[in-house]
Amino acid sequence: MGRISAETIDEVNRRTDIVAVVGEYTRLERRGSDWWGCCPFHNEKTPSFHVIPDRGMYHCFGCGQGGGVVNFVMEMEKLTFVEAVESLAKKTGVEIIYEGGSVNPDLPRDTTKDDLIELYGRVAGSFHYLLLNSAQGEKALKYLESRKVSREIIEKFKIGYSPVDRRWLHDFLSKKGYSSEFLEKSGLFSKKYPGTAFFSNRLMFPINNRKGQVVAFGGRILEGEGPKYLNSGDLPQYKKGETLFAFDYALPEIRSTKSVIFCEGYMDVLAWHQAGVLRAVAPLGTAFTPEQAKLVRSFAETVYLCFDSDTAGQTATYKAILLCRQSGFEVRVIEIKNGKDPADILQNEGAESLKKLLDYSIIDLDYLVLAAGTRFDTGNPEGKARASAFLFPYIEVLESDIQRESTIHRLSAAFGISEKALLSDYQNRKQPRPVIQREGSNASERPKLQNIRRNAELRAVLAAAANTGFFPLMRSSLTSDDFEDPVARELFIVLEECYRTDSASYDSLLSRCPDDSMRTLITETVINGEFAENAQKTIEDSIALIRRNVLEKQKGRLVARMSLFRGTTEDDTRTVTEMMAESKRIDEELAKLKDMNE
Repeated sequence: MGRISAETIDEVNRRTDIVAVVGEYTRLERRGSDWWGCCPFHNEKTPSFHVIPDRGMYHCFGCGQGGGVVNFVMEMEKLTFVEAVESLAKKTGVEIIYEGGSVNPDLPRDTTKDDLIELYGRVAGSFHYLLLNSAQGEKALKYLESRKVSREIIEKFKIGYSPVDRRWLHDFLSKKGYSSEFLEKSGLFSKKYPGTAFFSNRLMFPINNRKGQVVAFGGRILEGEGPKYLNSGDLPQYKKGETLFAFDYALPEIRSTKSVIFCEGYMDVLAWHQAGVLRAVAPLGTAFTPEQAKLVRSFAETVYLCFDSDTAGQTATYKAILLCRQSGFEVRVIEIKNGKDPADILQNEGAESLKKLLDYSIIDLDYLVLAAGTRFDTGNPEGKARASAFLFPYIEVLESDIQRESTIHRLSAAFGISEKALLSDYQNRKQPRPVIQREGSNASERPKLQNIRRNAELRAVLAAAANTGFFPLMRSSLTSDDFEDPVARELFIVLEECYRTDSASYDSLLSRCPDDSMRTLITETVINGEFAENAQKTIEDSIALIRRNVLEKQKGRLVARMSLFRGTTEDDTRTVTEMMAESKRIDEELAKLKDMNE
């Protein structure tokens, strides 16, 4: 793929609002001229993620992640630098120019992900049309009507119907110009029988990414044998464990209420949304995952769990409580008795009854105490021990000792066990503390910046990196060969490349850094405002110091060479004379530098 021109990168950075981009992934609050929020790269409850709009930069003081808007999109969407720039350029209306002035890259880029998203959007539209406008879709529509799903919700979620004829979809798409090779890899057809549709005679739920683009499907069987629900497998544009159904619809209310409802499935989500509670989402045929928690972690403080009341639902609730607590959420549980679900409540009792369930939700500890009391016979010592052990993993994931102490006090009262005995059993438990590892969450994984010595050379180029307008002043007096410190020399070379290509943005600078350690070094320097004041004087003083060191070393080498000549020949005499003149020049420059510093 061709390299994007520096002018394009700078224009993308100029037009892109980094606050708006970052705000799609974490809730930001303004403090003065800057913005702060919880870091989207690691778990935290106290905001340490800092965005500086006028610099177009971000930095997390907790995990060390930092950079410009292009780097942020790269990290969050797992894109290459070129892909991230192209994505932002599309959003901001910037025409991409590649090196050499071409509007086309040198090599064809892989468009598989974009092509699949386009395909799934088209198929979703076809399924939706069949549901509303075909005789074969009538039975699926009648099912929705029997569940009192409104036409508004059907339209909003673009619910559809996949026909009984499993050859229809392949024939339809082939006529639209899609190749058999492409369709075979699309995830819409059987791997064993490529022309046979994966979904057949099912109520179809399009699954969107956070941008509202269809990336996968969930299908509910309407009649016959087979699993009640089928879900798309992982695809280039879709990772099941990293996606939530209806997240794109729910995000505005999740932001405003700082809470989210996790449901069991598609129909439950539809019920909540139809009742006017728009912050409901659902996992996609998998156990609730850390990645799904991460999607909402930056926007919500409280999680409502609304899973089925059967054994499987209780197990899912227990695991979700642990995960949500470990992710930093407050947790409440919505209990629906008698085997009902939100869709049943909406259908039989109405929207108001469903909404009241939120008011009747209980804190997770109360739910677990009740669950333990039901599951174990707490009338005898063995049952009390097992009930307590059931709660130990919950105690383990709590954030503070105060919370743990309060929970032990609660269990002591509930099960009639002394706090001393409970604490002893808890401290002597054999199971290790569950830990959800996240990228950037471990301080030991951060770049070891403490090993980089902030000498005069490095301070000089860092000051220039933080204030790129002063770099011409530096390069007029120094070259990369003048630096002894390898980090300073490397950073000077990066700055020189940016200068030669007229790339003034921080993303251009950061994209040229050889490693994460240097990128973090720059972003921390800029974010901390280390050279925000008196940058020119700092750079001038550093230049003088570096030049003096260079000249003194040159003088030392000259003196050593001169001592080797005896002046016995005319050439020797001429060489010595030239070296003496060079020594005099060095002395004069050193004297000037001394005067400048005095």
